[in-house]
Amino acid sequence: MYPTRWEDFQTAKVLGEDVFGSPRPHPNAQDVRFAIPFAAYRASIGGLSTLMSDKPGTVLPRRTLATTIHGMHVIRSLASHAARVATYGGDLGECRAKRCVLNIGIHPIKEWMEALEKIYSSLVDEREGGILSSPSLGHLLCVKCTRTIETVHAKWCSVCWKNLAPGFAVSHSWDEL
Repeated sequence: MYPTRWEDFQTAKVLGEDVFGSPRPHPNAQDVRFAIPFAAYRASIGGLSTLMSDKPGTVLPRRTLATTIHGMHVIRSLASHAARVATYGGDLGECRAKRCVLNIGIHPIKEWMEALEKIYSSLVDEREGGILSSPSLGHLLCVKCTRTIETVHAKWCSVCWKNLAPGFAVSHSWDEL
């Protein structure tokens, strides 16, 4: 439920606090240090309003709040950079599929650039599982181009995963946990 390897995250069916029924224990209530990077990532998915709740029993200690916000920034920065490179760096190229927005023969350059912006947004926008979960691109791209983006996404997610422990200030690497 709290994977420490990227491969385990990819194959997991149920993650983090979703394993527990109601009431769900807070990740800090568990006495397992290895779970903290992923628990902090899961907590960060809810955004700042969730982290800064002032409801009784939900207030995070200042250091935990600060490291979680920092970790959010680190992971989102890595994701944003990787999405920019994948989208605008030439990995996509031109497509020949009629249904694909990357078919420059059908779509003028302005529409093609707007499509690239939509692809970039799909990669970095908030979604239920956070940025490590697969984006929905089927409405924009053909199957081939979707697979290309999914492959690139999986590669940069593994880099983000490696940075969970240091990003959330738990340790220098997963191996140290």
